[in-house]
Amino acid sequence: MAARNYAVEFAKTYSPNSLPGPIRDLPNVQRTIGEMELELGEAHHFLYSVAEKWMRQPEDHDELSKQLGAVKLSVVNKSICIVDKAMRVVGAKSLQRNNPLQCYYRDVRAGLHNPPMDDATITMLAKSALY
Repeated sequence: MAARNYAVEFAKTYSPNSLPGPIRDLPNVQRTIGEMELELGEAHHFLYSVAEKWMRQPEDHDELSKQLGAVKLSVVNKSICIVDKAMRVVGAKSLQRNNPLQCYYRDVRAGLHNPPMDDATITMLAKSALY
């Protein structure tokens, strides 16, 4: 969410010399921000939907544990995509040490190295469907 917010504010205010106004008016910037909105909405809904089930249905924790792995995989990977898109909106400035996007990038990628690992989650979901 922080990367999205940064990119949106940047798009609203940044105006290169080659444009008469801010980059928010560019179709490719609008598309990229729209894609970030969609991915954020999907991640938010999936995460909070499973969390609510976990809280309200303790008797289903065994079955819901599969969904927790799927949520982790989905949300981490969507987060990586969102930060990447935010960096594309901002451009080279996103790599400057004082820019928070470079930190967000490292932070979301760290999720890949926390369990359950993506391949284990995919295998678990496949076995659940097949057996």
